Amino acid sequence: MKITSWGIIGPGKIAHDFAKDLALLDPPQQIRAVLGHRKKTTTDFAKEFKIPQTFYSLDEFIKDAGIDIAYIATPHTLHHKQALACLENKIAVLCEKPMTINLAQCKELIAASKRNETFLMEAMWIRFLPSITQLLYFIERGDIGRVVSIKASMGFKAPRDPDSRLLNPGLGGGSLLDLGIYPVFLALLLLGKPDTIKAIATLSDEGVDEDCSILFQYKSKQHAILESSLLSQNEIPAEIVGEKGTIKILNPWFEKAQGLELDINDKGKIIYPCRWAGHGLHFEVAEVLNCIREGRISSDILSHEFSRTMISVMDDIRKQIHVTYEMYE
Repeated sequence: MKITSWGIIGPGKIAHDFAKDLALLDPPQQIRAVLGHRKKTTTDFAKEFKIPQTFYSLDEFIKDAGIDIAYIATPHTLHHKQALACLENKIAVLCEKPMTINLAQCKELIAASKRNETFLMEAMWIRFLPSITQLLYFIERGDIGRVVSIKASMGFKAPRDPDSRLLNPGLGGGSLLDLGIYPVFLALLLLGKPDTIKAIATLSDEGVDEDCSILFQYKSKQHAILESSLLSQNEIPAEIVGEKGTIKILNPWFEKAQGLELDINDKGKIIYPCRWAGHGLHFEVAEVLNCIREGRISSDILSHEFSRTMISVMDDIRKQIHVTYEMYE
């Protein structure tokens, strides 16, 4: 695998996990530059991962970093501007979820990717985890028959800090975009885009959703019940129910799951443990590198179309729960 020069935009927690997981690839990937907002966190990040260049201006980063690909891990509302600047300068992009704050922004990034013939993928990293690969294998093998329902939720008790990005509408705050995207992703992966969406939420004083409950319904008589919350801790496995049995992705189902519990009707349960090195972000990187090596601008596994569908569904949910990010709409 060719060594690729990376630039990291946003040296926060997920970027730390990402940088550590890059070292698990063979050969390890090179991080040539980091772009940050605060000097101390940026220089500390560069020192920890032996990154030779630090930047505090997007324009200078684009012009002088000399990178092949940018990993964007900033707050949601910054993704569009940063990703677009990279694509217009033919720098490949792996952008954290949600890739954009709304469908219009997503369409613009996809158009820029095509126009500049430059790779773009949303960093929905769980799509590439062994746990999800194993889940799809069981379903495609027919172990639980036709899937009829999905139940998935994600929640944790967020600190009551109005300046936190989680509650700040200026940074795309709320449970849906930060946490609810995982259950929504799972339902779209297994059942596709729903025919009907119903959603309710509790809004904060700042106007973002503190929790959100979603129902997907399908004309094929399938459904998904999805939840996200910044009000309470949630340790519930994701449950996929089929006509012949059930699969549970054990907690934490949305990252390094303990395992998969396969329960075939009248045959009992089997637990398949999940184990892998690191956090698991290197699996999506391997897909990115493979696509770039083959000269593709998108992944077949997590396509531009999937990202476009996902954000359009999120837009629909936000409309129903009356959450808007006015300066970005």
